[in-house]
Amino acid sequence: MRPAHVQELFTLSGQRAVVTGASRGIGARAAQVLDAAGASVALIARSEAELRELAATLTNEPLVIVADLGDRSFTTRVAEQLDSAWESVDILVNNAGLSRPKAAIDLTLEDWDSILDINLRAAFSLAQLVGVGMLRRKYGRIVNVASVLGLIGDAWAAPYSASKSALIGLTRSLAVEWAGDGVTVNALCPGWIDTDMVKDLQDDPAFEKRVTRRTPVHRWGRVGDLDAALLLLASPNASFLTGQTIVVDGGLTAGW
Repeated sequence: MRPAHVQELFTLSGQRAVVTGASRGIGARAAQVLDAAGASVALIARSEAELRELAATLTNEPLVIVADLGDRSFTTRVAEQLDSAWESVDILVNNAGLSRPKAAIDLTLEDWDSILDINLRAAFSLAQLVGVGMLRRKYGRIVNVASVLGLIGDAWAAPYSASKSALIGLTRSLAVEWAGDGVTVNALCPGWIDTDMVKDLQDDPAFEKRVTRRTPVHRWGRVGDLDAALLLLASPNASFLTGQTIVVDGGLTAGW
């Protein structure tokens, strides 16, 4: 068999992708990358205005779904809108995430539950939702956006770190369970990426210095630094790549 041409390796033409947390940051960039590769993208987040602004930049008939992933009944609304617009979903990018930096002793159970609901429970619910069709059709790509804080610990991040560690565990379990049916499940682990989510941390000179000192490339990541890894994990040609945690962190977790 001849090697695939580079354009064939990463084309997503005719595929349908769902991206959560798509209104900004990593999620918005992921939607743009998948659209540029040929996929139609369903954008899920709470802010309709931001989603429609992003949708206006996409070319492959994007679908806007306004949903609060912290609401445990959100899957009903998402399922209805996906079913009415599309016959199937080929790619799921579970990107939505919530962080509330606090000292562990100051956290409430409400803090804990809200973070776990969005970062973990919602990811599993959506994997279940689209997984039924993927398993039936014997094809699917699921990318769970985790974090280096799911691999290493840090202060003021107990529920966030716990949720991302659990998301990596969920990734491995689903990958093993669904591999025989053509569905791959992988985790994409960003390091410190320059987004609105960490704006307050970047404004702290001490934290800014800590990140650039401990990251071997000596800078914060950019959302575009995740493009290639995302396309690889979403690609039809990545059928033998599953259950893996792809770390894009500028070398942060390679050192000490």
